[in-house]
Amino acid sequence: MPVKTILEDFSIPALIDAIEMNAIESCKAWSRWPGMELYEDADMIWTRTDIPFAVFNNVFRARLSPNGIEAAIETAVARFAERNVPMLWWIGPSPEPENLANHLEARGFVHGFEAAGMAVDLVRLADGLSAPRHLEIEEVRDLKTLGTWCAVMAPVYEFPGFALDPWLDMHAAVGLGADRPYRHYIARLEGTPVATASAFFGAGVAGISNVATLPEFRGQGIATAVTLAPLLEARRMGYRVGVLFASTAAIGLYRRLGFREYCKGNCYAWTNE
Repeated sequence: MPVKTILEDFSIPALIDAIEMNAIESCKAWSRWPGMELYEDADMIWTRTDIPFAVFNNVFRARLSPNGIEAAIETAVARFAERNVPMLWWIGPSPEPENLANHLEARGFVHGFEAAGMAVDLVRLADGLSAPRHLEIEEVRDLKTLGTWCAVMAPVYEFPGFALDPWLDMHAAVGLGADRPYRHYIARLEGTPVATASAFFGAGVAGISNVATLPEFRGQGIATAVTLAPLLEARRMGYRVGVLFASTAAIGLYRRLGFREYCKGNCYAWTNE
């Protein structure tokens, strides 16, 4: 993939913006799949499908006027109620208005989780950490391997069975290979697929996501190794910054690689019940 822009500004505001925008751009890329709609205006960005699993149906980057916030939330909810699908509303580090979360909760949204927005200088990446001897990590380059990647990742993230085929189809539509914004990785221990990770190149940085290790193979340094692989590739491509949103349980892993926390993101869930 040709490098268009590379972030070299390590100021805190620039890193926070890159953390948020990389995550948003990565989800916007999903709309290359015909099964997903993408809508974007000055108020918000949303993705919508017919799939009753909230990961596919999202609102991002809301910039709402305090005077019209209830109406804007109702309009957004109606879009997903029309399809009878659940949705996620993602609140980044700079919501507008600042009390957006309160308005969502008043409308019946439930707080799902808080994630730490983190970044690392790839030049200073801790790349000498040990991994199991017989661990091999490869980039996903064909549909068969993408299917294996999905089969490992999806259960770790508790995807229902009906969501696996759409998840595979969506990432296949986004595309594989060096000219695509996403790169996916799979780790095999003595030939057995055990872990996954992805990198999305956007907003001038490499964004890490989909880090998953099968429960019976945890505690061996596999998650660290499969996370490190795309970061090292990003460094070879000339990128300077890696970013991600981390769950509370995973923060320690990323700190060991050199990541630092810069902001918070929150997810609110709505179901049509």
